[in-house]
Amino acid sequence: MCYLDDSGKDPQNRITTVAGYIATEEQWRAFEIEVEPIFGNYDVNVLHAKDLHHTDGCFEDWSVLKKQAFVARICTVLSHHVPVGVTMSALKETYGSRAKESNRKRTVTPYTFCHNVIVDWILRDVLVGRLAHTEGLSFVLERGHQNNVEAEQNFYDVRKLHGLEGVLRSIAFVPKENCRAIQMADLLAFYSRRHGVEMEKTTVNERARAHRSPGTMMNIITERVPHRAFVATDFRATDRTVCFGFGGQAPEERAGGRRARRAGKRLVSGEGQGPS
Repeated sequence: MCYLDDSGKDPQNRITTVAGYIATEEQWRAFEIEVEPIFGNYDVNVLHAKDLHHTDGCFEDWSVLKKQAFVARICTVLSHHVPVGVTMSALKETYGSRAKESNRKRTVTPYTFCHNVIVDWILRDVLVGRLAHTEGLSFVLERGHQNNVEAEQNFYDVRKLHGLEGVLRSIAFVPKENCRAIQMADLLAFYSRRHGVEMEKTTVNERARAHRSPGTMMNIITERVPHRAFVATDFRATDRTVCFGFGGQAPEERAGGRRARRAGKRLVSGEGQGPS
């Protein structure tokens, strides 16, 4: 079961990100039970990463060290139960430009494009791919997102087109307030988008430094759980895409236009695919 949330849907944000974590239903139940006392001890009803970052809401008057300690504790619990995290981002302006240049009748939003890539990752992942194919894969997203209707339709289109009815089981939407797993996805989406923005605006020579120093909070979030991370900055085969990793992985640049486009094409072909 994969819980996902997004960050960067506001027009002023250059990058949109979809991120979250994959585990079995039993692992998620165990996580919720173990992590709940920590939320209670810190008097946090709902974890909104934006409020945490800006010291608003229930995080008002918190020191930096208190915020870091809280995240470290809940991420330690997460590492007891969750095998892998994923975060996929797309540069919105470039995506929109490529969509206009393409001849497709309909192009999915950057949000759905990122979701498609994550589906492809999970089904091919060495840690969770086999289990997803044998036990099935369900998605849970935050309720109320403006692109949820498209994401749901795309989920069923992909499942039918590629004969994945026995693998892609369901997609559901829940309020963030009722789900710690969605709140953890929100935490990853918020901070990985911020890191992606920093990576995208640097030069190639500066990128290694930015990769080595993603920020204290990102280091805490990614310290104990493997993460798959990618930022698509263009969507044509001849262009480059920034790829960044966590936990000591070397920064790299690949023919990311090909990789990002190909990742989507594995699951979606014909109308509705990202620009190419």
